[in-house]
Amino acid sequence: MNFIQIIKTIVLLSFVSIIFSCGSNGSSNVDDGKSKKDTIKEETSAVTNDASKETFYLIPSPEELFRFIQDGNLRFSEKFLNSKNNVNNYISRRSKELNFGIYAADLAYVASFNKYQQSIDYLEVVRKLSDEIGIASVFDEHLMTRIDKITDNKDSLLRVTNDTYIDIVTYLDGIDRQESLAQIVTGGWIESIYVVVNLLDSYKENPQIVSLLASQKVVIANLVMYLKKRQNDKNIQATIADLEPIAKFYESLESKPQAASKSQEKAKKDGKIVVGGNNEIVMSEKQFGILKTEISKLRNNITQQ
Repeated sequence: MNFIQIIKTIVLLSFVSIIFSCGSNGSSNVDDGKSKKDTIKEETSAVTNDASKETFYLIPSPEELFRFIQDGNLRFSEKFLNSKNNVNNYISRRSKELNFGIYAADLAYVASFNKYQQSIDYLEVVRKLSDEIGIASVFDEHLMTRIDKITDNKDSLLRVTNDTYIDIVTYLDGIDRQESLAQIVTGGWIESIYVVVNLLDSYKENPQIVSLLASQKVVIANLVMYLKKRQNDKNIQATIADLEPIAKFYESLESKPQAASKSQEKAKKDGKIVVGGNNEIVMSEKQFGILKTEISKLRNNITQQ
């Protein structure tokens, strides 16, 4: 069973309430008409592996995470990006794939804040690394034409950068490079959490974003599960070991019942599915500090290889 088939559902618990609460008031970056890629990305039906009876879930793309830091009114800070100059430092296949994911997240981040020139620059970095890890064919003539026609417009930037990410995921899945795909997705998730947690100066600054960070407990559990399916690969083994402190941290977070929000009640009334029930993952101020320290350590170890 391939990657696209087994990880189709976003289960982000309290993150779902953020989706409903921001959907009508936050900025929208999606056309009314959904493309095939949008359908793949947004599908919310769970798929179960008949052989193992285990259910896997979609790891959200960086663009999906950064869409909500925009609505949370967080500032843009260039200092959290992995420097473009580091791209020539990555020699091993593992470091190239993990940092490919990191650069893809940085690309989504700058595009989310409508940083036109930086988006073009990071697209070029992603394109360079794609050649080095053997997926240059993703950047075919059609995609390059779209990149050349990018305008200084947020919707244009986001559409092309997100479609590029989906193209890469689909391509790797199609040629059965699951180990490479796992490394790239892991790098993208690490960078996304690193950026989000460091955009907050304090725990109390934005409870909505803290809730989003806490909800990643479900995401990393499924990410580790996906990696362990491929742990015969030595590079995957190393990545699992590197993720262990973060995984253990998230395992320590508790969930507690909460009253259904107005947005959830309205969603149910409108016949929409609310994933996660009435539970939320709780992150204390001390735990927030631990997450910031551990994710920064992990991310910097990867980017400074």
